[in-house]
Amino acid sequence: MKSFVTIKEGSATHWAIRLVVAAAIVWLAIRIPTVWEAGTISTAIDALTLMAAAMALNLVLGYAGQISIGHSAFLGIGAYTTGIMVSRWGFSPWLTFPVAFAVSFLLGVIVSFPAARIKGVYLALVTLALGLVFPQMMTWKKLAWLTGGGSGLPVSCPATGVSRTCPGTEVPTTGFNIGPAAKGQMETFEIFGWKPFGNLQRPDNKAAFYYWIAAIVAVVVYLCCRGVVKSRIGRSLIAIRDNETAAAVMGVNLVSTKAFIFGISAGLCALPGCVKAITTGGVSPEGLVSITVLGAITFLIVMVIGGAGSLWGPVIGAVLYVFINDKTGTWDKDEKIPGLFRPLLSWAEVAPADGIFALLLILLMFVAPRGLVGMWKQYSPLIVRVVPRPAGAGGAAIALATA
Repeated sequence: MKSFVTIKEGSATHWAIRLVVAAAIVWLAIRIPTVWEAGTISTAIDALTLMAAAMALNLVLGYAGQISIGHSAFLGIGAYTTGIMVSRWGFSPWLTFPVAFAVSFLLGVIVSFPAARIKGVYLALVTLALGLVFPQMMTWKKLAWLTGGGSGLPVSCPATGVSRTCPGTEVPTTGFNIGPAAKGQMETFEIFGWKPFGNLQRPDNKAAFYYWIAAIVAVVVYLCCRGVVKSRIGRSLIAIRDNETAAAVMGVNLVSTKAFIFGISAGLCALPGCVKAITTGGVSPEGLVSITVLGAITFLIVMVIGGAGSLWGPVIGAVLYVFINDKTGTWDKDEKIPGLFRPLLSWAEVAPADGIFALLLILLMFVAPRGLVGMWKQYSPLIVRVVPRPAGAGGAAIALATA
């Protein structure tokens, strides 16, 4: 199959293209919080948290080939860890990120032990049970002293008197207590005396502040996933996904590798949960759909549409998912539906986003079973082909330089 353009990997042209793409991404990331309004920035925050959760799931499902429908529980652990530590105990939201990672990592390792011995639909049922049980546990009356029960966090204390479940020292939010500095609240965010966001009481400034938190978390999750995939562990994961027996014969420790990847995936999935608790200011199963099984299914849809087993698949899938939801969110009214689609969608009384994604999934299974990224990898060589370096070229160059 011939290509119009052929580029050698590592050449000046290849690096120029990569730098242009990186510059475009950085330009867009900076433009979003500086030009867009608070409502649009909030949509971008949703996309960032969704892609971070999908990237974490991609390690288990896309690379290791282990089905998980319970990653919403790990995101919920992150959200509730932040909510409890901030609203109950008065910790800074920044400190909740490593704690949430550690707690979710430990639970992920525990879940990995039955996962190491079962596969397929049985593994899906085990993880589904985790996703179903978690919201019920958080609303359990015997844990209400910690989780807030059905109403969630933060718990509203009575104006007078102190109750046993509400000691009176709670912070009225699960995130940053933004307000006038005269009342002891957070009015600005300073970095060595620099106040990049100004007065956080303004909606646009507050949204920009939350946006950069979500963006940093998404970048950290991406770099961690990339580091795992490009390492020896990543090659072991792909071997396990393709053929567990052959991987074991080649010396891959199946139990320890699955335990590690489940733990890392769970820990990384908790980080966007912390972001959810910070940006929404409250945590409850009813208020955060992402911590229910529906959230886990959404992560799965995002990953499949973008492309499982690829680093950029969850990113593209999350952007597409949030974009379609945002654009079709008001299509429950006939006058809001564009004229071209009105004859097809005017009969519905709800926004058609879920139906659109259902049709898109069916279409992708026939046209691009590996998602949008897989389709790009399949057809892009017709236009431009990147010729990889010959095996051992890097080592030969180093040896020549040394000589």
